[in-house]
Amino acid sequence: MKRFLLLNILLPLLAICSCTDDWKFSTDSGYVLGFSVDTVRFDTVFTGVASASAEFRIYNRNDVGLRFDALMGSGAASPFRMNLDGEGGAVISGLEIPAGDSLFCYVSVNITPDDRTGVFSAFDSIRFVLESGVVQWVSLSAHGQNAVRLKGRRIEADETLTSQLPYIIYDSLYVADGATLTLSPGTRLYFHKDARLDVAGRLIALGSRDSVILMRGDRLDNMLEDIQYDMLAGQWGGIRLRSQSYSNRLEWCDIHGGSWGILADSADAGQLKLSVVSSIIHNVDINCIEATGCRIEVANSQITNAGVTCVDITGGWSEFTFCTIAGFSIWNMGSQAVLLSDSRDGWSVPLLGAQFRNCIITGRHETEFVTLLADSVKQTAPYSVSNSLLMVSDTVYTRYSNVVFDNRDSEIFGPYNFIDMSYRGYRSVFALDSLSPARGIADTLSVIWSTDLAGVPRPPSGADAGCFQYQP
Repeated sequence: MKRFLLLNILLPLLAICSCTDDWKFSTDSGYVLGFSVDTVRFDTVFTGVASASAEFRIYNRNDVGLRFDALMGSGAASPFRMNLDGEGGAVISGLEIPAGDSLFCYVSVNITPDDRTGVFSAFDSIRFVLESGVVQWVSLSAHGQNAVRLKGRRIEADETLTSQLPYIIYDSLYVADGATLTLSPGTRLYFHKDARLDVAGRLIALGSRDSVILMRGDRLDNMLEDIQYDMLAGQWGGIRLRSQSYSNRLEWCDIHGGSWGILADSADAGQLKLSVVSSIIHNVDINCIEATGCRIEVANSQITNAGVTCVDITGGWSEFTFCTIAGFSIWNMGSQAVLLSDSRDGWSVPLLGAQFRNCIITGRHETEFVTLLADSVKQTAPYSVSNSLLMVSDTVYTRYSNVVFDNRDSEIFGPYNFIDMSYRGYRSVFALDSLSPARGIADTLSVIWSTDLAGVPRPPSGADAGCFQYQP
């Protein structure tokens, strides 16, 4: 019994003694820290807004423990902030890492607004001073961008937004009935979560190939190391055109990452509600373009990767020319390219006409052009697809003329029409592959649309379908 008691006393003591070496802290200058990175880099951040935290790891690969202090190079004036072992500040003292252990360091940046209009750089470093006197450091780097903040802004009279500074939109941007919002070439609108561009008046967004108008979410950081929030759908609300809104025109616009792209409310199909030219509407949660009882015209544009439908047309009159309409959403495998119908939510909305010329309409499914029409009008509904590459299972149909069918039994079909559908970085590239059957099938409308979305000239005859002319 005495031996048993003695063992119970000695064993914990032996265990403590065996761990003692791990907790010895050396002042020998031969022992140093290791770091997972030598520089922490932030992409562009808006001034006055704290970034998400980046992290790196501090290693002690030695057989003895190390004590050290961490000091921000510029002290309290630094735009960078650090947090180690739950403690934040410009100076953190008395940090310890046992032998063979590690510690996470979290860094964020918040740059003070100033009067600069361009992107500028901010630098600093974290100095690690060991008890031995050895000094090591990790560099910090960020780019700052001043911005105009619009919170719950209502535009009651004609107004123009310019490209001088980007705009961050909180609580939506509303254009009142009778007012026109004009976006100059190069204007950049960054929308906070759920904010949207709500138009009861009129929207005129006329960019150029060299100065595209940008509308996207305001998250500039990464969700994961190689996935930016900008690559994700649902980051903002999208554009809504109210029933009383007409004569909206978008040229050379890049609209992506929203819940919707453009949602056009029911209107008078005798008036042009929306014209979209040489633009990209991409990667949305629901529909890229949804229009009910409207007259819309879309040309030379990429409308891709919707969570539900790329083009959702109910009634009205619509024209699509030289458009790439493709459903390859990485997040929703059930999405489709085109849906035509003559009713919504139980209400009949007559389909006056829908025309698709020189387009690519494709996706993952056997049929990417779906019609939901009343039995009484299925045979007479005025819609057509011509000189296009079309993914459908029923290839014998009078509505199709000079159509090449995207055949799933072929070597080149669906995603293989394009040069990069590997989803690297969740950025699909919709330029044509050299072997795509969309090549050379367009009609003479190429005389009107003489250059593609990338500025590549189209030949006067035998141009490629879709918004991109093949370029070797």
